Amino acid sequence: MMAKEGDSYTNDRLRNDLKTNHPAIRIEDTAHFYDMSVFNRCVETGNVLLLMECREDVHPGLASIPAKWDYSLPYGLLYPLHPTEDVNRFVHAVKTCI
Repeated sequence: MMAKEGDSYTNDRLRNDLKTNHPAIRIEDTAHFYDMSVFNRCVETGNVLLLMECREDVHPGLASIPAKWDYSLPYGLLYPLHPTEDVNRFVHAVKTCI
């Protein structure tokens, strides 16, 4: 199980890799945003779910195994057009780190 095609460039690359190099794997599309229904479906069907490591403990019926693949997901910050001074300081601090 993984996010449907077109939702993420990185997921699309991984999907194409799986289709090309492991054609016996049947991919089931999920919603773009994983909610409890996606995790419950994974438990109920016994399927494998591709997800970010930060969600490894999201459901008591699931076990997580970190993957050592050459794929990474870009992250960014989303904040108001007119941020508070605290948010401005935080954004400035982040910009100086990259």
